[in-house]
Amino acid sequence: MREKTYLYLIGILLMLASCTNNSTRKRHLTERLFLERSQITITHPGDRPGQGDGGRGAMVLSEQVNYSQEPLDASTTDSHQDEARLDTNKVYALSQVTVTSRARFAPVREGLVNIDFIIHVPEAYLTDDFQLTITPNLLHNDSVVHLDDVVLRGKNFIELQQQDYERYQKYLDGIIDPTAYDSAFVDHRGVDRELGRRRQTELDSYYSKWSLMQEYRDWRNTEQAKYDEYNVKRAEDLRQKLIAHDIKYHNALNRRLATRQDTSELGYKYRKERKKLIESAPVKRQITLDAVPAKYREFYFKGISPEDLEPLLPKDKDSIALAGEYLLHEKIAANEVKGSRQQEVFKYMVPAPYRPDAHYSATITPGKNYSYRYTRTYPVTVGLKNLKLTLGGSITATDRSYYKIQPLDTLSYVIASMDELADGSLLGNPEFTADQRTEYMHALRLLRNREYQRALNILNEYDDYNTAVTLTCLGYDAKAYNLLATLPQTANTHYLAAILCYRLKEHQAAVDHLMEACRLDPGKINRAERDPEISKMIRDYNLREHLDKL
Repeated sequence: MREKTYLYLIGILLMLASCTNNSTRKRHLTERLFLERSQITITHPGDRPGQGDGGRGAMVLSEQVNYSQEPLDASTTDSHQDEARLDTNKVYALSQVTVTSRARFAPVREGLVNIDFIIHVPEAYLTDDFQLTITPNLLHNDSVVHLDDVVLRGKNFIELQQQDYERYQKYLDGIIDPTAYDSAFVDHRGVDRELGRRRQTELDSYYSKWSLMQEYRDWRNTEQAKYDEYNVKRAEDLRQKLIAHDIKYHNALNRRLATRQDTSELGYKYRKERKKLIESAPVKRQITLDAVPAKYREFYFKGISPEDLEPLLPKDKDSIALAGEYLLHEKIAANEVKGSRQQEVFKYMVPAPYRPDAHYSATITPGKNYSYRYTRTYPVTVGLKNLKLTLGGSITATDRSYYKIQPLDTLSYVIASMDELADGSLLGNPEFTADQRTEYMHALRLLRNREYQRALNILNEYDDYNTAVTLTCLGYDAKAYNLLATLPQTANTHYLAAILCYRLKEHQAAVDHLMEACRLDPGKINRAERDPEISKMIRDYNLREHLDKL
């Protein structure tokens, strides 16, 4: 019973602790976004956010639209051709369509299409504590292409990023370059001790040599005095002998002179005897290497004097050499580990780094909705008929909490190259032979597959409207316009001429051709609204009212 009561009390305490933790837990700044009803959206230019598929300038297309590329035979009728390609002047309503997307025509120019859309961000997502990273994603051919991000930052978040970078910079400043190890990671006390020891050793050696030098000087002086005494005595002996010899010679010389005898022999004998006396005299004694004791021989041999002696005290280069022997290897290892973790530490200290590679970056203004028009080109490959675009991304807050942006809207871009303006009815030319009709059909198929040069190689022989379309696709605008001038003037030729004149900067002529095309075929008005080149001209010249009156 007592054990049950004890367990019951423990359970109550755990419940209370849990409730206390829940009530005191700090809420994430991004928590409210999980309950936010407004959404970050994208629209085509001209659409309003939330306008849906019925917005003016948008065309509803089923995602299941089939771009048929089946080969045509010689008996193909105009109605069959209409089924074989997308009519860009219609709004399709197909059965069992559950997912639709707003679509715009994206004309091909020099192998590129222009991806143009507007990002709408409600004010609920825009605060000083948030950073929004919005990533447009292009979907085609079972692949996803991430376009460059749009980055929006609140002022508090910017300050946090600066603090993160400053903290990381302090970390980097604490990493010592290996070239500075000899100064930064040295046991200076150990070096000083060793230098002191060497200094004392050198001083001891100096004093020992100095004392020995004094002994050598004393010995040399004593020995030299002995040698000098001996040499002086021997020199005096020789001098006395020479004096006696001189007296003897002069006495003999005087006797011979007195008796008038020949003195030449006497002089010769005198010089010979004098030389013999000098040569027989003992050699002058002096200090030689053999006479010097071994301990003094260095002084004698090198001619060292007291002035030459000085202590060989350690110099700066000795300190530098010693530094390598007294490195603090443990600290060096720690420094190298610190250096090897730079990328890891950067991710930890700077979880939201600057984005210089972003397509666009701006500072958030709280309390206001935000819209940004995103434009970029994208290369068109063979067989690419449409592109879809959606948004992804994330929101990071100053408390490090995170919210993933959920992709909702999808925009579609129908790749609208000039080949869509080709006129398949020209296949019905009664003057065509069976071979010509087959060849012409092949040229249209090449044109539809955007193999423009190959199509032109065939259509050059016909010099008709489709030839002009092919020239337009290849960018030969002036040549295409000159060819159109020789053809019967129809809604198609006027519409294509409007595009060519606009490209050639002949804007008034482009307006005239467009108005005439829409007068002859009112269906061209819908096409014009969805053709960016022509729709821009309609806006620039305020042609909407004039077109509505046709």
